[in-house]
Amino acid sequence: MLEQEGVDKVWLFQWFLQIAGRIQKILGKDYMRIALFHMGNYVSSRIGEKTPDLDSLDKFRVYVLQRLGKVGDPWNSVLYGILEADRDYKASLKRGESGFDKVVRLILESSTVGKEPIKTQNIYEATQKYFDLLKSVRLDIPASIQEVDADTINVVISDCLCKGCCSAVQAEKLFRDDGTPFCWALKIGCAGIYQSSHSPSEYRLLEFDKPHCRGIILRI
Repeated sequence: MLEQEGVDKVWLFQWFLQIAGRIQKILGKDYMRIALFHMGNYVSSRIGEKTPDLDSLDKFRVYVLQRLGKVGDPWNSVLYGILEADRDYKASLKRGESGFDKVVRLILESSTVGKEPIKTQNIYEATQKYFDLLKSVRLDIPASIQEVDADTINVVISDCLCKGCCSAVQAEKLFRDDGTPFCWALKIGCAGIYQSSHSPSEYRLLEFDKPHCRGIILRI
């Protein structure tokens, strides 16, 4: 069972579940039905139970909270379910509108309510400020960022909150369309860069859990 020190796992689980509810309003109940199956499978496979048959996010919330002592990272079940649903529901998704993209956007939106917008053309500064902002709302991404040049940064992430999800999808050989691994943290960095400067960027995860994760973000 994965436990991460200093994490309020009930708050974090329910925060991501609220975002999942917003995703359901955007992508529909059929999409969320698929995501729910995989969310339940993430939890049940870690505690030795049969995958539950759940038809709503509220029922999934109750299912997880009743087993909280057995599940170290329940929020990762939500992230995992979204990536799996993207794969299974891909033919029905509109161009470029994956659940993965939408969750990252909603994470930033939820974290910046009532705060001054971050505006900068410096991708190092943008990524650092958005990571700091997330920490202020208890979504800590412990990262060391190094500026390589004006369009490139190296990012080393230690003890990432999303590691459980990334480990599970890699074990199933679920990758991005270009065959490279997913990384929630680096994707959030790219989204922060776009929010602050409208500059598109791309990421590559170069190492996963060795014991840290290491990647690169490139302004396109």
